Amino acid sequence: MTRPLTIPVDDLYSFINDFPALLWRIEIRKARIEFLNKNINVAPGIDGALFLKNIAYRNANILPEDQHILEAFMDMVKEGTVAASVFRVKNSNGQISWLKLTGAVNRQDPGYYYGYLLNVDDTVAVIKGILDIDLELKLMIEDINNPVFLFGYDRQELICANPTAKQMFSIQEIDFGKLSLDSFYAGNTRQTVSDILKTLPLSRTWAGNLTFGSADGKKWVQSRTIVRYLVHKKHQIIWISLQNPKISSARNKTVSDSKERHIKELENKIHGLVDIHQIMELCLDSPLAAGLFEGILFSDVHVRKNSVTVYGAGAPFKGMQTSESYSYKGTIAEDINRYSLDYLVVDNTQDSIKPIDWALFVPRGVRSYFAMPFYSRAVLRTVLILCATEQGRFADTPPDMFDDLLKTLNEAVRTWRRSLRS
Repeated sequence: MTRPLTIPVDDLYSFINDFPALLWRIEIRKARIEFLNKNINVAPGIDGALFLKNIAYRNANILPEDQHILEAFMDMVKEGTVAASVFRVKNSNGQISWLKLTGAVNRQDPGYYYGYLLNVDDTVAVIKGILDIDLELKLMIEDINNPVFLFGYDRQELICANPTAKQMFSIQEIDFGKLSLDSFYAGNTRQTVSDILKTLPLSRTWAGNLTFGSADGKKWVQSRTIVRYLVHKKHQIIWISLQNPKISSARNKTVSDSKERHIKELENKIHGLVDIHQIMELCLDSPLAAGLFEGILFSDVHVRKNSVTVYGAGAPFKGMQTSESYSYKGTIAEDINRYSLDYLVVDNTQDSIKPIDWALFVPRGVRSYFAMPFYSRAVLRTVLILCATEQGRFADTPPDMFDDLLKTLNEAVRTWRRSLRS
């Protein structure tokens, strides 16, 4: 075993004071932070010590889309896990600064978590410089035969599309100001792309299969897709290239006469009912659900109380207690709130790291699900979840496929809540 190098205490103190980052430690049990040097000026106008201590100050300076990165880091601090994150803040020069936050538990004294807050603008500039190599040629997409799009990274607005993409996706030049990346989402593409974009500035390239919808809503395009992160004249850009795309007709969004009849029949059956289990069973028996999934779960969400109460119907939840309560943390509702999701698809619960999936779904044989949130006065109150015993059941499902069923069920849930209050 190699003996550790003996360094004079004065030399260590000098190193700590001169280290070009703010060094800190947190006493985990007391949630108390101490600073080991005075290098608090981590970016122009940004007080690093105040940034770490004061949530309001932190949220006022960090870019809103990066807040979840810092929240995830703080969760790992509480768990005593080695963590590192990179995020952006607005500095007093009106520019964006990149900061890195890294930490680990002191093995000698596990009650303390040590770390540093460092400005990494220089490192990011080097990375962007690498990406700028031959960038002008890459942006010349007009002569590329396969469909190619360029979107802005921050707001995901459509900047440019080559002629092949315009024709395939029914895009007019006049549409550019109105279209964004989510204008082309189909099936579970929204969630997949969201996951890709979170790490894209560092990974720089992603390749895999995605499904997109045309701007006029009349067809789907399934394709092996290459997504790249580029920087051009200080603008962050998402490059999306479709390789060998396959076109299929999209489901007609106009509700058919038979579907309207099924909706009306379901509304009549559940009208006035206040037994939530009976309501869900009737929804499950409706032709709107026939053969598409085996179970329905209703999550009654109380964020302030850190509580989610669930009610289930269908074969996977046979024998389930009248209701089951779980902590809000680690639930589908928390993910939907944190990432502002319109819906959430999980293709294989056995690949999940969410505690709720292993506590509620995996033991009951639920392998995939489709979850949709509903709000009351801008507060998440309900998550309705369609559950299948086969993995990947909801892959490439149009996000509006279950709108009518779930909106009808949500209205019944609201009636049920009113009955409880009265």
